[in-house]
Amino acid sequence: MWLWIGLCLVGSFCAYTWYWYVRSIIFYRRNGFDFSKDFGPDYFSRDEGHRFFSSPKAKFYFGMPFVLAVTSLLSILTLSMLLGIVKRCIECGGDGFPI
Repeated sequence: MWLWIGLCLVGSFCAYTWYWYVRSIIFYRRNGFDFSKDFGPDYFSRDEGHRFFSSPKAKFYFGMPFVLAVTSLLSILTLSMLLGIVKRCIECGGDGFPI
């Protein structure tokens, strides 16, 4: 049951991020990759100077691809655990994986 909940949460966040990244590609391509206009979701800091991902260019080239890679990997891992391709380690001699 916990795997299904994890798949729904991580998968929905992954789909949300893919949606905004594709829209950002379309937006910046139409504007000639002018990064003076910020576009996309607000889960990166918009406050200049506090974070690396505050500029639109850094968010487009580094922030969103990193989030996409992590959420896609977690979604694939969770789905492969649900399909039985990857086995959970419940009784493997050590502490195991407590799910």
